[in-house]
Amino acid sequence: MFNIKYNAENGGLESLVIKGDKYGMNWVESQTATFGIPYINLQIAFNRFMGFEVESIDINGDSCKAVYSNPFVKVEVKRENNGKYREEYIITNTSVNELFFPMGEIGIDIPFNDNYEDAETCLTGRCNTHIWCGEESSYVMALRMGASKLNCGLVVTKGNIGGYTQTTPPYAKNDRGDFRFDFSPFSLLPGESYTFSHEMFVFEDKSDFYNKAYEYDNFVHIRLNNYTLFKGERLIVDCYTKNEAKSFSIKVNGKEIPAMRTEYGVWGECKCNELGELRVDLCINGIMTHALAYVSPPLDELIEKRIDFIVEKQQYHKKGSALDGAYLLYDNETDSIYFNNMVSDHNASRERLGMGIVIAKYLQSFPNQKFYDSLMEYKDFVFREFCDKETGEVFDTIGKDATQVRLYNAPWVCVFCCELYTLTEDKEYLEIMFRVMKHYYENGGDKFYPNGITIYEPIELLNMAEMYEEADALLKYAIKHCENMMEYGVSYPKHEVDYEQTIVTPAVTFMLSLYRLTDDERYLENAMLHMENLERFDSMAPDYHLFATPIRHWDDYWFGKEQTFCDTFPHYWSVLSGWAYDLMARADYAYKYDDMAEQNIRNCLCLFTPEGRSYCAYLYPFRIGKKKGKLFDAYANDQDFALYFAMKRLGFDD
Repeated sequence: MFNIKYNAENGGLESLVIKGDKYGMNWVESQTATFGIPYINLQIAFNRFMGFEVESIDINGDSCKAVYSNPFVKVEVKRENNGKYREEYIITNTSVNELFFPMGEIGIDIPFNDNYEDAETCLTGRCNTHIWCGEESSYVMALRMGASKLNCGLVVTKGNIGGYTQTTPPYAKNDRGDFRFDFSPFSLLPGESYTFSHEMFVFEDKSDFYNKAYEYDNFVHIRLNNYTLFKGERLIVDCYTKNEAKSFSIKVNGKEIPAMRTEYGVWGECKCNELGELRVDLCINGIMTHALAYVSPPLDELIEKRIDFIVEKQQYHKKGSALDGAYLLYDNETDSIYFNNMVSDHNASRERLGMGIVIAKYLQSFPNQKFYDSLMEYKDFVFREFCDKETGEVFDTIGKDATQVRLYNAPWVCVFCCELYTLTEDKEYLEIMFRVMKHYYENGGDKFYPNGITIYEPIELLNMAEMYEEADALLKYAIKHCENMMEYGVSYPKHEVDYEQTIVTPAVTFMLSLYRLTDDERYLENAMLHMENLERFDSMAPDYHLFATPIRHWDDYWFGKEQTFCDTFPHYWSVLSGWAYDLMARADYAYKYDDMAEQNIRNCLCLFTPEGRSYCAYLYPFRIGKKKGKLFDAYANDQDFALYFAMKRLGFDD
């Protein structure tokens, strides 16, 4: 299946190219040349740690044998390219002491080629690396970023993977970095060995990946009916495996639930009455793996608590201050609001508009005087400090400071005005909205890919308000915008990063908006052109952090307190994929996209606590370099857009 090249200096896999690939894509990030190199961080004294040295390398055509060692541990590696590509690692304790290996202290480097240049390079020569660390049933589904039937899969055939480490360059907005499988904790007696192996193969699409993975005896895949459930809903656990389930058990948070054998594996069910994370542990024919689900309060309760928190703790009140009335970032670690005008993503403008948008949307269904009064104070702040009602210019920060121009901002003010109009029926908000969009389009917006806006609603509201001239003008702007997008095709222009999920989502949502407005099939066909690229960002791993959640890795650096480049699963802009799927399901009546929309949008709700706190992102890897992962960033910053689209999808709109 592969043409390969080994590195003569370290014995690792330097190049892996699928035979017949006209682009000759290397699935290994070649500049690192460390694919398959064992990692150890063995503590031998306080503040002293030991790694591996290369002991020997024997390359023989498509095979390679390498030995790595230190005075305590030896690793013998066999690599074979015989149809599929296979690696086996035998780790032996060569010391006189029993050795214990904690999580993250020993593993294998797997740097798939997951970094970002221009869109054309990405779509043909880079991959989205979806990693599932499911103990004895672990895998990597590496999907070429663009539409292709040549993709690379990896299934662990022996061993136990508990998590992964992600290492990134110092400023890595266009490089997702390198990955390492982290072995689950184990120990070795003197002379005892531990064996790990995996096999790599070619697959056509996500379904084909699982069909090929099921050929392996140890591969077990868990599928849940929902990965995020609302309290009181039932959790259904479907487990798929190659072999008949001779012995099995399913536990949810340590408690065994009723389960039954099926023709394809095992099935179980239970009711979810406790809030928070649910760990589903499966043991089938002696193979251990798991899934993760999350139980949320009902959506209206969750949003009410969140808004109450914003009004009570995130709105600033100080007469004479430019920030009077503003909704500000909140530090959950110190329980304090925060503002920094020297860091744009920590100011009081930009994505912080999401808080006002959510409140305006919520009040349309649930009147609340305290929330309404707070929103009116915030509205005054917006139009006083960073939106000129007369010209429609939207500024990047307070004081109507024009130093920096950012085209992402104006469409969010447009959404805010639309929700204020729907709440109050005051046509002034539509007049402001139109001036904002006119200014946006006359200053480069027609070649920009904006996030968090669906152009259908502003045009429809103008028509409903009998502002036909403005509606027609905005429609013409939107048509020109989509014509430019169609001219770009899948050669998406660079934005704040070179290529990412939310450069693709606007191409879908704007096309579907115009299809809904005009019934012109060209827009539906063009939206479909982008859907496969968008889906390729998503994992199908059995974890509410991952399932239907697109890859994003730079957001915490900009928006979080940790300021770390790493996988953020989920991040609030993950929800834009879900909204694109929702619109496609409405346009094309595709159940597949309806389910993906539901899963994606529900899975973003873990960013909000039942008490009303919120977090901008979840840092998913077990470790990020030497930093601890598996944690929510302490900043509540911008994530409320996820609630806005949850309201639109999960019952607040017709």
